[in-house]
Amino acid sequence: MQTALFDLFTIIPLIGCLVVQGCILILIVNGVKRHSQKIPNSFSFLFAILTVVSLMVGGVLVFIIPPITQTFSLLLYSSCILLASIFMLVFVVQYISSVKKREEAPVAEEATTETGFADKKEEEVREDPLVNIGEDFLAHVAEAFTGEINLVRLLDFVNETLIKNTEADGGIVFLADDFEDIISAKSFSGSFPPPYKLPSDLPHKQIRVETNFKYAQFNLGETIFGEVAATGKSVLIENGEDDSRIYVNGPEEFLKPGSYIFVPLMLKDRVIGVAGLARLPGKEPFTKENFRTANVLSSYSGSAINNIYNVQEILEQADLEREASIASRIQKTLHPKRLPDLPEVGFGAFFNATKGVCGDYYDVILARKDRIALVIADVAGKGIQSSMVMSMLRSILHLVTNTTKTAGTILDWVNKGITGKIDMDHYATLAFVSYCPSEHTIEYASAGHQPLLLWHAATNSIETILQKTDPIGVERSSEYTNLKLTVATGDIIILFTDGLVESLNEEGHQYGSDSLAQVIKDTHAMNAKEIANEVKQNIQNFIGSANIHDDQTLVVMKIKA
Repeated sequence: MQTALFDLFTIIPLIGCLVVQGCILILIVNGVKRHSQKIPNSFSFLFAILTVVSLMVGGVLVFIIPPITQTFSLLLYSSCILLASIFMLVFVVQYISSVKKREEAPVAEEATTETGFADKKEEEVREDPLVNIGEDFLAHVAEAFTGEINLVRLLDFVNETLIKNTEADGGIVFLADDFEDIISAKSFSGSFPPPYKLPSDLPHKQIRVETNFKYAQFNLGETIFGEVAATGKSVLIENGEDDSRIYVNGPEEFLKPGSYIFVPLMLKDRVIGVAGLARLPGKEPFTKENFRTANVLSSYSGSAINNIYNVQEILEQADLEREASIASRIQKTLHPKRLPDLPEVGFGAFFNATKGVCGDYYDVILARKDRIALVIADVAGKGIQSSMVMSMLRSILHLVTNTTKTAGTILDWVNKGITGKIDMDHYATLAFVSYCPSEHTIEYASAGHQPLLLWHAATNSIETILQKTDPIGVERSSEYTNLKLTVATGDIIILFTDGLVESLNEEGHQYGSDSLAQVIKDTHAMNAKEIANEVKQNIQNFIGSANIHDDQTLVVMKIKA
């Protein structure tokens, strides 16, 4: 007789349990395969699988193992259920634990993101010592701008920084010359066996060799320093004795080459200098990390040196502008405030200055009742010194014009009074006209100045009068001749500087003396002031939007009676 476990009403539920348990097992296995990376705890699901398997094994064994007794069958099945229950308990405990961890994880992650991410990143960056070195380097350069701008101090700092951070025994910094293809030593420190061939007549004494090194100059491509300057490529030499680019100067201990690093100081694609580092023989050669450090610091150095150059240029420009402002104020006191309007003659004038400072000077001097003097000058250069030369010229002319001497003699006196007291760079061209109303004559003398234009009213023609002589202030022995001319009512005397006739328009064409003469011809019926204004307007129309490259000055004297 079959036991109670095999009754019909018992078998049907058991079969149903096996089917359900099989489905559960299939679902768990498929879930583990598809979502294994998302499962928080694989052990929990292992216990779940073991639970289902235990129940299925118990059910199957009841069918395939003939029960000896009802008690044994119940013991077998109950044991499987007990084992399954244990696995289920472990599964539940593991699952609950994993859920708690997942709930706490976002909070910790969020805290890390909000408060710790930047710090973590900063710590990772600061692991590279070059970052701290770079910060200290740039801080030192920034401090240099707040004090006295000193390129030598900066180069010494660059050299010491390179030596310290590469553990070198010595270092040297060269700068490239902007106008010649050479590099010159600017900073030297420590012990540095020279890698170039020493002069044959130089004694092999350490202090003499170091002195030679401190003031060394090399052409681009000459020696290892010149090679790096020419190519812009860094060089690491682990053993100088084995490298053909390093010259061994002698057996003396201080001349024996060791390990070297040579790096260019770059500004974009331009080499502005070279830094060299040396490690003495007998020590460990430079490593690739030392080489990397030197290259990074050399890039900092190139930018810092360029900044010094820029600041110095700005300061120089500021000094020039300040000097130009002072010179401009001096100049305004030298030019006549208002030109006289006399019964015998009328005057007109204009001047355009480049960059606010005019090196041109003109004047009308009424030192004598029987003489009217007209002066125009062009002082070479700009700034305070040119203004001082202009002031000296004015003072001497106002003093010596009150004589009966000729125009040529007056220029002789002016030249002797100026020569030797000014720099050769600040010479002056000058034209002097002395008019005698009672005789209707003019005396004319020129010191290297532009020709005088004389409009003859009687013939409606212009005469060009040129004297080839030395400027004022060049040679004390220069001689100036006096030219005497007769003038009549309606005649016009025109003096001008080279900046006027040499003015260029947008197409690069020069204004020229012919254009000036044409304006005089077209406006000769006007008074002197109107003629000057017409010339000014005409030249402005000719130039257009082109820049003025030199001062423009014009003085017109028209004979009234």
